[in-house]
Amino acid sequence: MDSSWIPNAWGASNWGLTVGCLLLITAGLVVWAYLNARVAAGSKLLMALMKILAVLLLAICLLEPMYRYARPEKGANLMVVMADDSQSLQIKDRGEVKTRELELFQKLNDETNWLSQLAEDFDVRKYQFDRRLRPVSNFEGFRADQRGSSILSNLSLAANRFAGRPAAGIILLTDGNATDWNKEAFAAMPWDSIPPVFPVLLGDQLPARDLGITRISSTQTNFESAPVTITAELLASGYEGDKIMVSLLDEAGEEVSKKEVVDVEDGKPFVVRFQTRPERRGINVFKVKAYAAGETSAVDSRAEATVINNERLVLVDRGRGPFRLLYVTGRPNWELKFLRRSLQGDDELDLVALVRIAKREAKFTFRGRDGQQSNSLFRGFDSQDDDTTEQHDEPVFIRLGTRDKEELRGGFPKDAETLFEYDAIVIDDLEADFFTENQKSLLQQFVSLRGGGLLMLGGQESFVSGDYAKTQIGEMLPVYLDRLPPPEDQKYELDLTREGWLQPWVRIESTEEKERQRLAAMPKFKTVNLANSIKPGATVLATVTSDAEKKHPALVVQPYGRGRSGALLIGDFWRWQLKSEEDNEDLLKAWRQTLRWAIADVPRRVEVEINRLNDANRSSEIKVSVNDEAYKPFDNATVVIQVKTPDGKSIELTGEPKDSVPGVYVANFVSGETGVYRASVGVKAPDGSEIETRESGWVSEPDSEEFQSLQPNLQLMKEIADQSGGEVVDIDSLEQFVAELEYREVPVMETVSNPWWHRWTVFSLAIGLLVGEWGLRRWKGLA
Repeated sequence: MDSSWIPNAWGASNWGLTVGCLLLITAGLVVWAYLNARVAAGSKLLMALMKILAVLLLAICLLEPMYRYARPEKGANLMVVMADDSQSLQIKDRGEVKTRELELFQKLNDETNWLSQLAEDFDVRKYQFDRRLRPVSNFEGFRADQRGSSILSNLSLAANRFAGRPAAGIILLTDGNATDWNKEAFAAMPWDSIPPVFPVLLGDQLPARDLGITRISSTQTNFESAPVTITAELLASGYEGDKIMVSLLDEAGEEVSKKEVVDVEDGKPFVVRFQTRPERRGINVFKVKAYAAGETSAVDSRAEATVINNERLVLVDRGRGPFRLLYVTGRPNWELKFLRRSLQGDDELDLVALVRIAKREAKFTFRGRDGQQSNSLFRGFDSQDDDTTEQHDEPVFIRLGTRDKEELRGGFPKDAETLFEYDAIVIDDLEADFFTENQKSLLQQFVSLRGGGLLMLGGQESFVSGDYAKTQIGEMLPVYLDRLPPPEDQKYELDLTREGWLQPWVRIESTEEKERQRLAAMPKFKTVNLANSIKPGATVLATVTSDAEKKHPALVVQPYGRGRSGALLIGDFWRWQLKSEEDNEDLLKAWRQTLRWAIADVPRRVEVEINRLNDANRSSEIKVSVNDEAYKPFDNATVVIQVKTPDGKSIELTGEPKDSVPGVYVANFVSGETGVYRASVGVKAPDGSEIETRESGWVSEPDSEEFQSLQPNLQLMKEIADQSGGEVVDIDSLEQFVAELEYREVPVMETVSNPWWHRWTVFSLAIGLLVGEWGLRRWKGLA
């Protein structure tokens, strides 16, 4: 029943007593008149009730009964209408002949549509949006051809635009696929200041026939054969049971690899991985393309809802090298030979060796003939000057792989600036007393502060035998250096732990079967530095098992500060298939991968990081971290960034210091076009000297991201409605929803009174009762 029939106010309530008395008198007269009438009792009762009821209705009208209610004041409240005009609306749903764009266009431009009805009660503001919010006077020119659908940021913008004004709500017409959504952005939305949002969802939940790449990423490992893994996640709809082809192409468009996926299930994501090795350092760009078997790689556009999401770009940065490694050993040995051989022709790793060929001798007063003080081993070679020739009380070194004649001339580095030029340090067959206390402290800072890598090999004067226990170097090692009984004459067989199998750089072969065959064919080792236990946080990647069936750690690693440390406790690793040059290739590969582990993630003086910002303009933040020679934050640097856009243009940016973060400089760049953006970052010191130049880049794909999902995002729209106090509206019920807005509470309301006596139905009922009563009396012969 319509509640407006029930009066909730009286305009002349002071007449209540008088009206009551008149009603009683009238009722008494009617009853008295019918008591003496000569008709049946039932007829008398009916006629009396009809007359009394008619008089009652007229008497009540004297009290001016009315129904009062609150409704939105006409034209006083804003109602924002936001129509999504992004190109994702160009698709057709399964079984539909109209696109979502056409459906929305017709809904916005119907001559007797809901917009006209809405304008009668509200101040309607019309907008179209993609990445930006644009006001429009009408929707006659509506076309869904824009890039991006920044729903969250545009809702915030609309709320800010009408802050402080009475806004009844926002009617949001969209497919719900927001290109600016993420958990952080959603949580940061100012929901308290956003008026109720009423999403009107376009599209069917039944997905159209489509094949798309929803996500793509790349990871780099130290596995030499395929150091880069490209992972593509795909989603298919309408391809149940079909074969899908996925191709990997290089920057020139040449196919690098192709994979076939069978038994595809509708709506169930599947993953395809490619392993590849880029041929050059620096920025490498790959493209992943998906299509159904039997179609061309160009994809027949008529077979799918859209082909925009069939291709994705991925960037691989292999430009962090070359890295410099310092190998220091107490004597010439086989390990150095194979280490140097393994890096021949490798342009990413430079190995510098410091080999001691004679220990420090005791200092005597008499040195030789003619009062000579220099070591006779070196007299007569590079220099005849005693001041520059090694002395008897100094160790004698051979330097290999140095970049000039001055590098390491004084032996192992004695200051941070010199030591921190290297990315990793390898110590082999060298006692702890070789290092001064200052050098031990520098090594600890090298790993913990500079972020370098430290690897100790199992020579005869390493670990416990080298008295590293209770030293700063020993603190960094991942094993405890406890004194153990000398090992018996045993042979040891190498095997990988569960954690070792999971590390690509520990394995040599690409499959588990081949790796097990390789391990079984390896010779047994005779020299192992026994460790009783590992430190908390350390990981055992390989073990050795003696003839007596005792297992000991062989390869142990751990993070330490900003860097990492490792212990290879085998002392005769060179025994590994020493039979022929062909057999040695596995050993060389193992050394290369181990050294790459040592320098992985080692920071440089200049580090570049590209971060996507959560804004409608698709901005990217170029973050540059600069360190000094001691790898402490460096202020007052000059940072110049040259960005090359996909169309070949070059744009120069200047990195500005980031507030409250020392040594960090940032610049923002808007990536509007699809393609690869390359950035060359040059950093100079205040005196104009160049610190370092780094290359980086990123991929911008606004089209692919918009078509990442073709199904309407109902869940997101429900969350937006719940947070703002609105509700999701079915597009077919839009007219009914607008009609019901009259009864909703909005910021500005007005009170409306509907008097009873203004209703024709009240008077019609009263007259009808009187006429009916008169007719009955006439029929019964009483009139």
